[in-house]
Amino acid sequence: MRRFYLLLTLLFFSVFLLISKPAEASNVFNALALKKMELEQRYGITNLECFPFIINIGFNSDEAERVRQCLTGVMTLASALKEVPETGLRIVGISSRFQRSGGFHALLIPWNAAKEDMIRVLQETPSKEEQNRFIAKVRQLKKQIQSGLHIRQLYCTFKISNEQCLRGYQTLATVEPDRRMSRMSWAAVAVTDSHLPERDRTVLTLKFDASTETMTQRMKQDPAAEEWRRQKKIYAEIQKQYGKAFKALQLPNFFCDKGLVQQECIEGAKNFHEAAKDPGLRKKLWGTVTVHKFNTLIKSDHDDVFRYNLAPEEIIRVFSKKPDQSQMQIDITLAEKLEKRTKNNSTGLRAVCDLEGLLSADCATGFKNFIAFVRGHRDYRVSRPFTDVMFIDGTQLDRVNFALNSKVRHSYFYIDVHSTPEEMAGHLARFGSSRPEPVR
Repeated sequence: MRRFYLLLTLLFFSVFLLISKPAEASNVFNALALKKMELEQRYGITNLECFPFIINIGFNSDEAERVRQCLTGVMTLASALKEVPETGLRIVGISSRFQRSGGFHALLIPWNAAKEDMIRVLQETPSKEEQNRFIAKVRQLKKQIQSGLHIRQLYCTFKISNEQCLRGYQTLATVEPDRRMSRMSWAAVAVTDSHLPERDRTVLTLKFDASTETMTQRMKQDPAAEEWRRQKKIYAEIQKQYGKAFKALQLPNFFCDKGLVQQECIEGAKNFHEAAKDPGLRKKLWGTVTVHKFNTLIKSDHDDVFRYNLAPEEIIRVFSKKPDQSQMQIDITLAEKLEKRTKNNSTGLRAVCDLEGLLSADCATGFKNFIAFVRGHRDYRVSRPFTDVMFIDGTQLDRVNFALNSKVRHSYFYIDVHSTPEEMAGHLARFGSSRPEPVR
């Protein structure tokens, strides 16, 4: 009898070890999130982004591949940092090139770089004396520029290197003050890699390699206002030609990406107008549709992006994958119902879905898998300070970057909504503990 109790005890202990020490995460985003936490705790890397500043994504399948490539780069970086732990890095972008920016605490790294190349670049950090001399030069230029041109906030974006930033400041320092400049109400001036406007239209962008004359001209004018006048003209033309058809489709928002010229924008509107004649697309629910230079993406139940020169039949083929309005309403109702069932559960976790970039059907699946986990692991308790788990689409770059750098990541943890039940259980186990019932 004692032998039976001993075997039973060993069995419970083995199950406990399997739950508390799961195998390596097989889901790409889940593995990426865990590795980011490790880099932050061990090496002080507070921000990690996958392909920052990328414009040409392509389709949803291409975007998912980018996330996989990002994990490859992060794993190589983690291996390299074991050899060079003291880097001073705080911001890392897994990208397509090596580039130091943001002073000396930010670095872009190619996703497919060899470990040896990463080690070499990490070791090439300038000495403290060189860094101090460079920073002092930049600060002196900024002070001179802000004083002479009355710029309230001046900075370089991470899109350009330290040397490019210095070059931009040196040119800007040669711009002569003018009364017309003082009347401009810029919240900030950003030296970057193009003159395209930022998301915040109160920021004036200056290309780092622009001439003194070009910078002077932009400082005297209001590029944001000019851009809005240009777009207003384009949208008026689109409304005139295709407004009735878009209204019949119940499309509330149709925009063109800032990188498009007028002809491309109108070509995209024409293609979408032709595609909208398809009875199947008329059954979809549309929120914001954006014409883009390169990309065709289903972002959520409502929002979509398509390439301006994508043929109407291709638009139909891609967006026929969106759920019909009737199915979407079923999915939304189910997700809301399941969310209520997750409240006040035994794990101590509040389960929520990302409010952006997530299909209702996927959200419902995430809740289903979480409820199944709770039922199967009654003794699971989340470890503090974690209080919330959020399901995100781990195949969308912007949502991946949001989750990796979330301001509440020390109390929230994130799971790819596409995780299998086993992958979800393994990921949850890393943020909690299970206590088997004592053997009697």
